[in-house]
Amino acid sequence: MECKCLDTDMLIDFLRGKKEAVNYIEKNKGFSLKTTVVNLFELYYGSFLRGKGKEEVDALKDALDILEFRYPEEAGKEFAELSKNGEIIDVRDLLIGVIARENGCTIVTGNAKHFSRINGLKVENYKEIR
Repeated sequence: MECKCLDTDMLIDFLRGKKEAVNYIEKNKGFSLKTTVVNLFELYYGSFLRGKGKEEVDALKDALDILEFRYPEEAGKEFAELSKNGEIIDVRDLLIGVIARENGCTIVTGNAKHFSRINGLKVENYKEIR
């Protein structure tokens, strides 16, 4: 079964009931939907910063498979290559992308430009799918 790794922006839009994200989830229920421990961190951070939303994040954590960070060497190599080429990428996005790639998942995001820099990562922009 093809794996789809849902990025933080997509999950936030889903929690807010945004049509694009909700429709994407509905259309892709047959796939293995996952997220990473880094995305989960970002969601909890946002909920504690705002002082609300923790229950929704807890529900997502229970509903999705959570991919752990087990690839420090691969992430370090990818970050070094990007840095040598002058390509700037947020470390959290790099970790999310490497976790998704190493687990054979497509990253589902609205920030396709960020993730397209990661070698070998399949990227899908849920905002462009009709």
